[in-house]
Amino acid sequence: MDIRVTGIVKEFGDTAALRDVGLDVRSGELMALLGPSGSGKTTLLRVIAGLEIAERGKIFFGGQDATRLSVQQRQVGFVFQHYALFRHLSVADNIAYGLRARPRHRRPGSAEIKKRVDDLLDLVQLGGLQKRFPAQLSGGQRQRVALARALAVEPRVLLLDEPFGALDARVRKDLRRWLREIHHKTNQTTIFVTHDQDEALELADRVAILNQGRIEQVGTPDEIQDNAASPFVMSFVGDAAKFDARSSSGRVFVGEKTVDVGAKVPDSEKIALYSRPWQLRLAAPGEGHLDGTVHATRRAGRHYVVTAEANGELIDIESQHAPADGTRVGIIIDSGRVFAG
Repeated sequence: MDIRVTGIVKEFGDTAALRDVGLDVRSGELMALLGPSGSGKTTLLRVIAGLEIAERGKIFFGGQDATRLSVQQRQVGFVFQHYALFRHLSVADNIAYGLRARPRHRRPGSAEIKKRVDDLLDLVQLGGLQKRFPAQLSGGQRQRVALARALAVEPRVLLLDEPFGALDARVRKDLRRWLREIHHKTNQTTIFVTHDQDEALELADRVAILNQGRIEQVGTPDEIQDNAASPFVMSFVGDAAKFDARSSSGRVFVGEKTVDVGAKVPDSEKIALYSRPWQLRLAAPGEGHLDGTVHATRRAGRHYVVTAEANGELIDIESQHAPADGTRVGIIIDSGRVFAG
């Protein structure tokens, strides 16, 4: 089931939560909605679900105009951050709830419901826990039950709102890997909201970056990181240092030294150059594009990230060694991405 969102406008009083938003989600795709608090990502998810009604715009599920359909008619599965399980029901009854709540003519038989529940428990790796109650489960197990309940009704699209937000870091990491495996097995069209960049970049086939009610960019994790479409995306996703630069004869200059940005740039006395930590190198003072002082160093796998203060800004640089705090260093800019100043 592919989903198409066109021209969506959603307002809360005088506040515009979504401003002419358009988004295409491919059938079988795992799409992340990523952005800071207040960017509109959860509102967009709720509009797609039918939990919020937009002032303008349309929602299509496949070739069907779903804009005026109810939540039930849209046949979505929704997983909330805080599980929303029924505390008085067992795991099995929680998963079966949506099936048993159907009108009699659409309700499966008891044997079919039991088989569906057992199959889903195996899928979410909770076999044998049918009779437990939510209070007897860990947070990670409760979220798995919530996902199984959403899948039980065979939704046309699966929607997840900050699904791992209430869990600790280790459990989140384990569940991210598990959710990706579930997606491979089910090929369910899925949209999930997160403010966690690592989560979005690790899980999603594509990521939609939202900012102040607009979509800034949609792309694969590699496209988002390597070819940011705006200064906001460059600075919001991952670490990036901003340098004041100029361009002349197609070349980019920071101070009097050139930077290879991989393309000719129109002449301008003021442009902004953004560089990732791996696009920067440490050198001896006076040998780089600018000098700085080491502020702090942290280990990141097999290399270090050195934070240096230069021109009043803190800049992260990947390095194979860890200079002492207070050391004067040169900073070489190997490459970067240019935007209008």
